[in-house]
Formats: sequence, structure tokens, C-alpha cells
Amino acid sequence: MSAITSAAMKVAVSGGALAIVLFRTREVPRERMGLVRPLIVPSLLFVVVYLGWMLASDAALDWRGAWDWRPWLAAPLAASAMRVIAVCFLGPAVEELLFRGFLFGWLQPRIGTAFTIAATAASWAVLHYEYSWQVILVIVVDGILLGLARWRTRSVITPIVMHMLYNLYAIW
Repeated sequence: MSAITSAAMKVAVSGGALAIVLFRTREVPRERMGLVRPLIVPSLLFVVVYLGWMLASDAALDWRGAWDWRPWLAAPLAASAMRVIAVCFLGPAVEELLFRGFLFGWLQPRIGTAFTIAATAASWAVLHYEYSWQVILVIVVDGILLGLARWRTRSVITPIVMHMLYNLYAIW
């Protein structure tokens, strides 16, 4: 499969998943999904804390690996652009709408905020089973921070932005 075909598949799958999530949750109240304007000051604070956590955890565990631009330079520009769109924009939007949007909004009134944050963080980390246990632990902490941001800002927009920034850093 060519690099362009592979990247196009990633965009199609993540874009399709986003469409399905938005279609399937269209009856869910916007407030329950967290599809509301976030509180600005807490959102900025969470973004700064999250980026600090990202850099500190990478410095401690080197989960990102070495900076290697060769695959990006070797790939066609269209393939690289589609890969960034899929991994850094569409993928985080889908995951956050599912975990910190729908699941968070469904669980919180049933089990409370603390258990909801823990449950969404743990279930989200399970999606990343292919990584080492150290990276899975980083992802659990990521999920807790994303859940705290969802709760404190009352919006899924903040976790989406946080997740996108994280993936932009991780993809290179």
C-alpha cells in the first residue's frame, strides 16, 4: 500500500468515526456531551499543566523517542499532511467526544465525578494497549488530566485541544 493510500485510509477511518460519533450522539443534550463554550482561564491553565506534564513525562521516560524527520521527508507531502490530520486532529476529536464527551456525561450522574474521571481515564488507556506499561501509565495520567479539564471547564473542547497538542508533539 502506498504512503498516500495508507494516510488516506487513516483520514477516512478517523473522519468516518467522527461522523458516526456525532450522528449517534445527536440526541444527547449538548451540556451532557460537553459541547459548550469552555471557561477560558481554567482551560488555559489546564493546557499549560498538560503541556508541562507531556514534556516532563517524555524527559523522564523518553516515551516519544528520538526526533527523526527522515520518514517525514521521505513521504509525499500529501501523505504527511493526511497523517497529521488523522492523528493530530480527527483522532483526538473522536476519542475525546467518546470518552470525555459521551461517556463522561453518561457516567457522571450515575457514579460521581471522581469515579467518572478514573473510569474514563482507565478505559481510554486500554485503547492504547500496544504500548509499554510505562507509557500506559502516562496515558492513564493523561486521561485523568483530560477528565479534570472536562469537569472543571464543563466542556469537552478543552480536552480536545489538549489531546490535539499532545498528539502534535508525539507524532514527530
